[in-house]
Amino acid sequence: MIRYLLPLLLVLFGSCSKVSPVLSQYARLSLTSDPTTLDPRRARDLDSTTLIHMLFEGLTRTSQAGEVELAMASRVDISHDGLRYTFHLRKSLWSDGVQMTAFDFANNWKTILDPNFATDIAYQLYPIKNAKKAKLGEVAMESVGIYVPDERTLVVDLEDPLPYFLELLSLPAFFPVPLHIVYENADWNLSPETLVSNGPFILGDWKHSDRLTLLKNPRYWEAKSVRLARVDFLIATPDTALRMFEEGQLDWTGSPLSTIPADAVQHLKQTDRLQVSPFSGTYFYRVNTSPEIGGKRNPLADPATRRALAYAINREEIVQHVLQGGQIPAKSYVPPEMGLSGDFLNGPKPDLDGIGPITISYSNNSERNAAVAQAVQKQWEDAFGIQVALEAVEPKTFFQRISKKEYQIAAGSWTADFNDPVNFLEVFKFKGSSTNNTGWENARYTELLDRSATVRGAATRKRILQEAEAILMQEMPILPVFHFILNYAKNEELSGVYLSPLGQIDLRRAYFESSEPNDARKR
Repeated sequence: MIRYLLPLLLVLFGSCSKVSPVLSQYARLSLTSDPTTLDPRRARDLDSTTLIHMLFEGLTRTSQAGEVELAMASRVDISHDGLRYTFHLRKSLWSDGVQMTAFDFANNWKTILDPNFATDIAYQLYPIKNAKKAKLGEVAMESVGIYVPDERTLVVDLEDPLPYFLELLSLPAFFPVPLHIVYENADWNLSPETLVSNGPFILGDWKHSDRLTLLKNPRYWEAKSVRLARVDFLIATPDTALRMFEEGQLDWTGSPLSTIPADAVQHLKQTDRLQVSPFSGTYFYRVNTSPEIGGKRNPLADPATRRALAYAINREEIVQHVLQGGQIPAKSYVPPEMGLSGDFLNGPKPDLDGIGPITISYSNNSERNAAVAQAVQKQWEDAFGIQVALEAVEPKTFFQRISKKEYQIAAGSWTADFNDPVNFLEVFKFKGSSTNNTGWENARYTELLDRSATVRGAATRKRILQEAEAILMQEMPILPVFHFILNYAKNEELSGVYLSPLGQIDLRRAYFESSEPNDARKR
């Protein structure tokens, strides 16, 4: 079906507007739920970060070849010791026409590091000199290694040389925010009227629980390469989204912003419509390792018990008969493509001494969560003769309970922010971290991760990270189940879309092959 519309495209220019009739390509993608935020300073979940990447752009970005490349920075100078980065910014504008400056970056980063600013992603900035100490209130913000010699120059000093720092800069935490808007409106990211951005698209409309619309940003520095005039994200359950796709009302459904219903995977395979792409992510069960839960002794505090449960999961069965989408059985926590090549679930299966009933909790926003939990429930009941209860919880309540450690075993996952094993391993570095929530911490594990940040040799660093993962898999505060794959279905005429192994969908160069308008297309 031809994907064109002859609209009156509203192009925003500050406080005035211009309407022009143009032949415009537009795309329609499915989205399971509203993003939790469109503020780069607070985004943590994949849906939010994916949309933020379309609205904003940082100093660097991932190219469609999967390599890090400069974006808002036109040049970077790196000192011989690898500790100082000097970025020279290209001349560019915010979507409302206001000039962008290096202060938009620096002040945003320092806001994130302010002890009074609530965010879960401040740790991503900790490679910067004194950043962590500033967040903890131990040093003044003036001590942080972020400097602005002039409006087009940004200087960053690191604590230690970091081989992946340029890649790290492509994360939303390092994006600029429009200071002239942010300081005037705390809810600036919730409305098209106030969400000013600098990426390939701007927020055109947001009808919560219905749809979110992005429009091409005419002031984006590479606007000439952006061919889509509009992108509609239609909010629907996976079943509804698949039906809409089959009826021609969607151009893309499935990963990364939705899922393909498990019972539809085989049919899509048989009709050659299932698309598969690599994804650096792991689905696991988080285990509450606290000595007590609700005032009662917790049998899961014993690593041997956790290992027995981990070994009893038949991952091949889950992947082949439950998921059926090409996922990879997880014999380790870190995805295999990141090069640690761990396999910690071979060998004799440990015994499990008699323990009371176990409850598996999971978010009820995905059929996959329920299907995997049901499979694990049966496997544990068959293996150990124990009672395993399942608890489906509304997403917001689920994450609140996880953060308070009000659970026994809970479904969880981690997907890569950047292409390095430490991105996975640091999730469980400290038991007080908002990403951990297991109650587990290991001094040797923490020491190894600290060493990995300072060692120079790649081979030595790999061995250190392998040892760290081995400790995690011996203690088993998490039980790996499978590594993700991106499953989706798309309009065959849609081209130029890049899906990265980090789960980001890049529409900067997306377009439709056909060039004939079609006013009969369903909206």
